[in-house]
Amino acid sequence: MKKSVKGMMTGLLTMSMLVSAPTMVSAGMTAEYAGMPYAVEANAAKQQKQEKPTAAKATAAAQKAGKVTCTSSGKVNISFKSKVVYTKAVNAVIQDENGQQISCKVVKKNKKLMSVSAAGLVQGQTYTIVIEGILGKDSSEPVTIQKSFVAKGIKTKCKAGKASVQGGKFVVLKMNSAANYKNAEVTVTDSKGNACAAEIIKKAKGNIKISIVGMKKGETYKITVSGVKTKKEKSYGSITKTVTVK
Repeated sequence: MKKSVKGMMTGLLTMSMLVSAPTMVSAGMTAEYAGMPYAVEANAAKQQKQEKPTAAKATAAAQKAGKVTCTSSGKVNISFKSKVVYTKAVNAVIQDENGQQISCKVVKKNKKLMSVSAAGLVQGQTYTIVIEGILGKDSSEPVTIQKSFVAKGIKTKCKAGKASVQGGKFVVLKMNSAANYKNAEVTVTDSKGNACAAEIIKKAKGNIKISIVGMKKGETYKITVSGVKTKKEKSYGSITKTVTVK
């Protein structure tokens, strides 16, 4: 009887151990991996941060144009402050103060200079040249270069001959050769260099009529008319004539 009871107790103890063993292992695994969801989430966030695309690069620094000069033949030369590289799409446009485009063509280009042939520039007037198709400074990104300039150095073979005063307020300049005009303007100064109000009243191939406000007898006026050329010339220049009112 005692052996029977002892055997039963041993069997119960063995069964109890067998039943409790899986529970202990399960509890151990839960404790060991309880932090895994948080660790996975943290690693994912870290990886996402590392893979986050960098901010877009800043726009390429533009090349800068230096001096702009005009020649008597109507060529515009643009120098650059640093060496430039041109793309196949390089192009130049010249605009006047009213935004009107002046016909031009790129005729020469190197690392430090570009030459543009332009027809119709008027001496003394301000223009803006816009150049596209040049690579940015230390970059492969194309940029646009703009530079304003005053047309100088443009000459014309057209000359003013005899000048006559009419009605005490008009001056008529007779041309030595047939004149053509484009955006013609007149500026007048007196003997002291003061600007006088003046305007062009009439333009003809043989003469031009100018009104000068407040003309005085005995005063000498310097008259400059821009936007004039002969028929064979490509570019427009200016003529100057000094007149003394008698």
